[in-house]
Amino acid sequence: MLGEVKNVIKENYYDPRFRGMDLDERFKAAAERIKTMNTNSQVFRVIAQVLVELNDSHTSFIPPPRANRVEYGFSMQIIGGECYIVDVKKGSDAAAKGLKAGDMVLNIGTYMPVRETMWKINYLIYALDPQEKLSLKVKSIAGTEREVQIESRMTTPEERRKEAERRKAEEKDRPSKCQEINSDTIACKLYSFSVEKSAIDKMMKEVLPHKNFILDLRGNRGGYIATELYLTGYFFDHDVKIGDEVSRKKTKERVAKTAKEKAYAGKLMVLIDSDSASASEVFARVVQIEKRGNIAGDVSAGAVMASQFYPLAVGHGTFTTGVYTVFAVSVTVGDLVMIDGGRLEGVGVIPDFPVGPTGVALLKKTDPVLAFAANKFGAPLSPEKAGEFFFMRQKPEDEDNKADDSVNRRFQFSSHHRGHKAQE
Repeated sequence: MLGEVKNVIKENYYDPRFRGMDLDERFKAAAERIKTMNTNSQVFRVIAQVLVELNDSHTSFIPPPRANRVEYGFSMQIIGGECYIVDVKKGSDAAAKGLKAGDMVLNIGTYMPVRETMWKINYLIYALDPQEKLSLKVKSIAGTEREVQIESRMTTPEERRKEAERRKAEEKDRPSKCQEINSDTIACKLYSFSVEKSAIDKMMKEVLPHKNFILDLRGNRGGYIATELYLTGYFFDHDVKIGDEVSRKKTKERVAKTAKEKAYAGKLMVLIDSDSASASEVFARVVQIEKRGNIAGDVSAGAVMASQFYPLAVGHGTFTTGVYTVFAVSVTVGDLVMIDGGRLEGVGVIPDFPVGPTGVALLKKTDPVLAFAANKFGAPLSPEKAGEFFFMRQKPEDEDNKADDSVNRRFQFSSHHRGHKAQE
């Protein structure tokens, strides 16, 4: 597996200098470490660590899929500089142990969850080394600290299939949701950029009669680059250069074409959070650079690269009696340098107005961020009333737990891009 991973990185990684890493030396050291390992999970962590050291959000080792997948019964998110419980599943051991939305997570096992390490912790506890029991140290809204052990459960492929189909149907039926706050101001939640242009047209048709527009990209993890460019064109009466796409072999401009007479001329406020990634970040940063509107919320994910997915397999035994183990590698094939010369990777978009939900807001399901944006436009809206719009969604746990399904679903394809729309 290690050798296959090395070959894919060497041949396809966007930076031929591998961001200053001595690739041969790192893989050689990993091969020596693997000789001392006793379990699959230990070996997978060694392989994964080599790619983690590239410090690249879109390059990772995806281990062989498990038939059943771990579920801890709660989901977490970085808000400001802290990690919070944002959702607890009914009937889970987490609920039985008293975990609540709004609790602050101080430690996950021996790890302290902060913005820079949160994705690595999720990668470890879901993909590389799922835990039967997960130890947490949490702090309640009242300030009480306690340690708790959460017993996980394993979900079957059938359970995951049904849930995936339910969500897919839900997203297809309603890729966005709009709410008029008053005659001048409207807010729309765009759940993903993995939608067709017609979905953007439908959303903007509701927006155009209003003087003020709040576009909520919180939790939007990106999608089609073409959709990102199409939406951008709705806010300018001229073509706008986004930046330069830099790959191993070439550099090309990324330009958003104006929507011309359909372009929206009103005021714009974009909402983001730590789960706003890729296309969401690029859109928000363009709005900032071009001084087209303001950004409110939290610092975005800082995960802006173009990647390809490479399914791999290693065999044991003869051709007729052998056993094949499938796994995969996600590889960054392109970087984006914005028009101002800056990069969003590892940095994110810094909001003009830093504002986020408190633990109390998470518990009571109010939405102070949307309320802040509305009031900036002179549209009175309380956090409680804003919460009734359900824009500040309950984050499902499986958003941080998709590696196994990625291998199963994409093994027959050679990449995200081949035969599919380009994504970030």
